[in-house]
Amino acid sequence: MEDTLKIYEQLYFERVSNKTLLRQLHNPIREYENELIDGAIVDIGCGQSHFLLDFASADKDLIAIDNEQIQLDYLKHRLEQQNPEKSDKWLFLNQDFPKDGLPDRDYSLIILSNFLHFFGLKECIKIGELLKQKSSTGTLIYISVHSYKYYTNNPKDPNNNEYFKHYFAIADLGKIFPANWFERLYCAAIEKTDPKFEADLINDWLEKYFKAEGIEDPNEIAMAKRDYLKNKSDIIAIFRRK
Repeated sequence: MEDTLKIYEQLYFERVSNKTLLRQLHNPIREYENELIDGAIVDIGCGQSHFLLDFASADKDLIAIDNEQIQLDYLKHRLEQQNPEKSDKWLFLNQDFPKDGLPDRDYSLIILSNFLHFFGLKECIKIGELLKQKSSTGTLIYISVHSYKYYTNNPKDPNNNEYFKHYFAIADLGKIFPANWFERLYCAAIEKTDPKFEADLINDWLEKYFKAEGIEDPNEIAMAKRDYLKNKSDIIAIFRRK
């Protein structure tokens, strides 16, 4: 994890309580929770997963996968606060997906939130093939990705895909999860302005980052804050394995 993101995640852990996180959670999976088949819930690239927190009381094994141990530690602490009685049903894996694959388990739900845009479209199609192999009939797959309308997307910039490798159109998800194997249950294009608590968090994160880097130019600081606080454009979808 880049040092700048470590600063943000620490601030997020310290200032955003489980109660706040869950109260403001938008979780369309809940609309289909009565249709979840038997099997574990896995969050790939979990971070401080509000989804796993939301399902902390579910009678299912929860698997958290991230390649940053500090994120797994933060999440474990949150889950222990939320429902310590279920701790024997949690598994925290410091792994790189897709390189390290997924445990050989039955899955009721596979979550990839803010994950696939770190891969090119061809890589994402390979990930879809892997998920087809690891899922069963009825497994739900939740996706959240940055859309082509996302504020950092500038196709004219030769470095446009250095950080976010792909910006998505809805049709791209159909290439990753083809209709002969997956049924699309839910799809939404989301455009939003950050709520005040999140905008304040981003502002304080940038202040800490600029101080750590010795950046004092007010114009550079103002420009960076303006960019980070622009409207966000994402695509959310839920697929069911046929």
